Amino acid sequence: MDFRVLSARISPVLDTVSSWALPYVAAPPETTSERVGALGRPGRSLILRDLTEKVVEYQSSNPDPTGTTPTEKDFATVRLEIFGPDGEPLGHTSGAGRMLYKQEHDGHFIAYFGEEIRLRDGNVIRSGGLVDDARLTAGEAATFPAVVVEGPLRGAIGFRQFRPLVKDAHDTYESSIVVYLR
Repeated sequence: MDFRVLSARISPVLDTVSSWALPYVAAPPETTSERVGALGRPGRSLILRDLTEKVVEYQSSNPDPTGTTPTEKDFATVRLEIFGPDGEPLGHTSGAGRMLYKQEHDGHFIAYFGEEIRLRDGNVIRSGGLVDDARLTAGEAATFPAVVVEGPLRGAIGFRQFRPLVKDAHDTYESSIVVYLR
């Protein structure tokens, strides 16, 4: 059997299972839940704040690196090095963004950005979500769900946040990563 045919047949089943299981697996516990107590144990969370990320590689279908002239056809890839508050290298992130549509009410472009974050501690985090490109370009922070897919905290969930430090250059970002095991 052709793999593409098999994949097309399995896809609806995976979508159904995923839509049923994902809310249970990804939803944070209620504050009154006994599972909340587990969050207090050492090694159950990773809280990285006041990070600096520096672009080391950037490619885009749009020749304007400032982000001020987006189009609906834009696609970009980026690789950044991540540094702690003390300047210590913590890892790197590789991601891609794709413009999806232009909002009628304000003319802002909405994009999907997804990435993989590889930290030196062995944790690999996947993060992604929708972003208002005009707000990000203006310096507003973007916040996305984050899941540790590999490493000591595999299965941890949380968020990842970043914003450009210099609006015109977009070569340095301020960021945070916060994840925890339920």
